[in-house]
Amino acid sequence: MPHFDIDEAMRYAGDKYSADAAIDLSGMDQAEAIGILDEVFADPPEYFRSLIIRFEPAGPDTGETLFLPVGRYLLEKKKAGEISRLENLLEIGAGFYIEF
Repeated sequence: MPHFDIDEAMRYAGDKYSADAAIDLSGMDQAEAIGILDEVFADPPEYFRSLIIRFEPAGPDTGETLFLPVGRYLLEKKKAGEISRLENLLEIGAGFYIEF
């Protein structure tokens, strides 16, 4: 069986843990977080093609997190063709990785 280099595999599959830019929505309520995302999508910068969106992970005392509202927002953007790749980042905390 031939050896398949992990770095080569990541080049083809894409590394969702590093992006051209990142925004942190931690500490924001739903309306404020969606407002920030509206600004990003209203005039997407030309200097990056990928973005990591972070927020607080769920915990025993956190209540509702931004996962569902932000996820729904991003899913609508994907359906509209504004996002080519959308993945969650649950394994490293909370957030999403997107490619335009």
